[in-house]
Amino acid sequence: MPAAYTENFTKCNLGTNLTDQNNSISTRFDVRIPFFLSAATVCSMMLSLFLLQLFAGLLSILWLFESIENKKKAFDIFTLLILIFGAVRILSIVLSQFPSDSVQSYYKDALFYFSFFAFSFYLKAMRKDKLEKIVYIFIISAIAISIIGLVLFNLKLVERAQSFSSGYATFSSYLITSLGLYIALPFKEERKYAWQARSIGMALILAGVVTSMGRTNIFIAGLLFIAGLFFKKIKIKPAIVIAVLTVLISLSSFEMNKKEITNRVDNPTTLSDRNIILKGAVDLAFVHPLLGFGPRTFHDIFPYTNLLADKGIGSWHNDFIQVYFESGILGELSFLAIIFMFMVIALKYLKGSPANRILKDVTFGSLLGFAALVLSALTAGFIDSPVLSILFAFLISTLSTAFYFNRSEGEQIVSSHNTKSFHFN
Repeated sequence: MPAAYTENFTKCNLGTNLTDQNNSISTRFDVRIPFFLSAATVCSMMLSLFLLQLFAGLLSILWLFESIENKKKAFDIFTLLILIFGAVRILSIVLSQFPSDSVQSYYKDALFYFSFFAFSFYLKAMRKDKLEKIVYIFIISAIAISIIGLVLFNLKLVERAQSFSSGYATFSSYLITSLGLYIALPFKEERKYAWQARSIGMALILAGVVTSMGRTNIFIAGLLFIAGLFFKKIKIKPAIVIAVLTVLISLSSFEMNKKEITNRVDNPTTLSDRNIILKGAVDLAFVHPLLGFGPRTFHDIFPYTNLLADKGIGSWHNDFIQVYFESGILGELSFLAIIFMFMVIALKYLKGSPANRILKDVTFGSLLGFAALVLSALTAGFIDSPVLSILFAFLISTLSTAFYFNRSEGEQIVSSHNTKSFHFN
């Protein structure tokens, strides 16, 4: 081979390697540190609010010390949309009709944004198998949390199944989100008793949702289960086992703790309260349409507080309505843009029949979990929840990372093809 040809071929290979290296994201720290903090964050979501804020805060602090160059590499359409949403929220705080209440969002919502930036950066800085491990850790943690909720409920320490750090609504929304990921990421089928263990785990999560007694979330959990059957993520035999176990665990739990069931029959106030909330929303719909009244102003603006049976209600019980009244049309559009872009990118990627199993499963699981969380926001909410808002950030970061790895693999394939073409010429 001529010397000049050899030299040019070497330069081409070096150029390709340098391009791949320049496109990859690296961290200043040992990658095991952000991996541990990421895993600890998803483990502590429902276990302890203090630990959740501690680990998410430490991960965010690490991110602050990363280089601007690497942060730019992690920047994508989701980062842009989150920044826009955050900017609108800040503007709505500045122009709030009740600034003393809205200003709380500066420090209460900050961890959501920093968690997203940190998750989005560090998940991309890890290998694909590390991403999968963190998702599995999240699922196993959800099973443990469901067991805790069921134990508390059976011991009559709570009226509805919940965890140590949050109420039944957050507990239920968390579980249905984890169920979406669980359905898409089955444990290794070749292992002994794998399908039995998976069936038990799924039944425990479903029973946790049922005993939390949130009607909307029980319905969503049912839809996820049907989706698992339809997309052949759950086989018929395991499905029967899951259904039977869920019924048995739920019925035995209700036999141990009948207080809330009896109370619901005697005092069916939930639906009437929701109707009153919707009536108030209609009356205020066009008062401050552009930027809303400001975050955390429900108590200041709701006109029918005296008609509510539950005087402790402090939100609109619907994130789409809440975002509109807090941040107006601009906030609503930016919020919907995040949801729409997530769905579009996930569906587009899955439609392309991706070859990488890890990325395909993570994407599908993120889509199911994200859809469940968003649907639950129709009768509850995650925007103001310190737990669910970080879960929302984690889901978006997971899809963003899967998309990043898929794009990187595509670029490597193109670069490899160009190198081979050069060689044969």
